Amino acid sequence: MGRRFFSMVAGLLLFSGGTALGVYLWSQPRTLRLAVGPLGSEDARLAAALVQGLNREKKPIRLRLVLTGGSEESARRLDDDEVDLAIVRPDIAIPAKGDTALITRRSLPFFIGPATLATDRVSGLRGKRIGVARLPAGNLALLRLVLAQYEVAPEEVTIVPLAPDDIANAIRDGRIEVLFAVNALNARIASEAGARLRQAFGGDPTIVPIREADALATRNRAIESGEIVRGAFGGDPPRPAENLPTISITSRLMAAQDLDEARVGELVDAVLSLRATLAGELPAIQGLEAPSTDKDAALPVHPGAAAFLDGEQESFFDRYGDWFYLGVMALSLLGSGAAGLLGYDSAARRKLAMAGLGQLVDLLAEMRAAPDEARIAAIEARADAILAAVLTDYARGDIDAGGVGAYRLAMDQLGRAAAERRQYFAEAEDLPPALARG
Repeated sequence: MGRRFFSMVAGLLLFSGGTALGVYLWSQPRTLRLAVGPLGSEDARLAAALVQGLNREKKPIRLRLVLTGGSEESARRLDDDEVDLAIVRPDIAIPAKGDTALITRRSLPFFIGPATLATDRVSGLRGKRIGVARLPAGNLALLRLVLAQYEVAPEEVTIVPLAPDDIANAIRDGRIEVLFAVNALNARIASEAGARLRQAFGGDPTIVPIREADALATRNRAIESGEIVRGAFGGDPPRPAENLPTISITSRLMAAQDLDEARVGELVDAVLSLRATLAGELPAIQGLEAPSTDKDAALPVHPGAAAFLDGEQESFFDRYGDWFYLGVMALSLLGSGAAGLLGYDSAARRKLAMAGLGQLVDLLAEMRAAPDEARIAAIEARADAILAAVLTDYARGDIDAGGVGAYRLAMDQLGRAAAERRQYFAEAEDLPPALARG
């Protein structure tokens, strides 16, 4: 009886350990790699806010940013399986292996000029100097596409690429007569950019919409038709006085086609839930919108996103019910061993992450004996490299707050030693040569 009792207890403990391990592993947040760029762009700022929001709200999905040079590189990285997600502007680049998860921003390009422009049609812009933001480079291609719709040849206008910060000055200085505004307005927010354009042109500017938006959308699946709403620029009477048709271009969060559908559904759920919590610090997040899940949509939606948006997402037991019981049985046998290996791996990673502490101690001794300023700077550079590696380990969770505290103490001591050594050199320079040598 005793042996049987202890065998049952051992089996129960093993089963409990396996179950606990399974729950632990399942409850850990999943990290997806997101390609976005360039640094400082609206897309990059939105992605950074999403990273912070998902971490702060402890969502089951987390993001790790992979910065790129723009939509072309982001799409390429997704096609090369280097990332799981990418934010791209489809009129610039569309990944062959990616489908839409969410629309992150919708912009309404249009032409704007002074009240004296004397035309409200694109074809009337022949002979004009047209400014356009040169970054991203796709803005130039989009402008040429629009002009071609109205049979305005490139040589019939002067296209002036501008930095975003130089647009207002170019208008005031007369370097451009018309601006092709791409991101001044989006579908949900009339941003301050619209007000600045109106101020730069003075008075009530002339808005030239792109009326043949439907024709452009028919030929290019990355372009949709849109509308500049009455009063988008504010004022009383409202500016414009009526709704104006124009094209619509989007930035999209695209997921790899082979990415697990449940993961994509969780991602869409988590990101959409951040709209309210992040609206105060990042108003542009209100531009997030769900894509159309129609089967004939120009840009296909990822099945995982479509299932969530249509309310058809399968639960965990719907998908894995047949395997659950088998998994529990397997975990009951492997649980204890797996937990031991997990603990061993964690300890090994922490030990590796703490290896830099010994290097800092060695550097401290070198710093106290540094012969000159060049040696001090070299030691500080090595310490900075160790600190960068420590911060990376801390971000990955390989080192805890206690370990960071130990590194901080070592860095403080190293900083004091450097300051004392520099003070010693400074005082030595003020001494007479004989005493300095002594």
